Amino acid sequence: MNMQRPPRTVRNAVTTLYFAAALAVISAAVIVIAQAAGGGLAQHLHQIYPQRDTDQIGMAESSILTYLFTLAVAGTVLFLWMARASQRGKRWVRGVGAAVIVLGSLMAAYNFSQPHPLVMTLAGVLPCLSGLTAVALLWNRKSSSYFKNHHAATSA
Repeated sequence: MNMQRPPRTVRNAVTTLYFAAALAVISAAVIVIAQAAGGGLAQHLHQIYPQRDTDQIGMAESSILTYLFTLAVAGTVLFLWMARASQRGKRWVRGVGAAVIVLGSLMAAYNFSQPHPLVMTLAGVLPCLSGLTAVALLWNRKSSSYFKNHHAATSA
């Protein structure tokens, strides 16, 4: 089996994907820090919806936090999975990666329309930007050649 070393573009994409995974973990930490630093989401929701009672705010806060933490965990797992697949020369990672980035970016854009504190929303955008950079590197001409040649070598 031909174990061709990936070109620099693929190695950089893998590094960027690991960085995106770290940013996804950091986005979860930002949520925890914002919550601990003085009311965080509940206080923000009370300001936006002063007519709502404490139970309604608590339920909304719980739902939003579950959603944001789920996005952070899913992002971490997907970025790590994409990094490993890229290292192994899996050709499908480019298409799947592009789809993941489009979906993540749409969700990040949607979050700007939601009653989240801005710091939480911005923290969720950063992994998407890093992932977008990685996917662009994976679609580079040198990367494309690597995935094509690696697939041909492992299929034979």
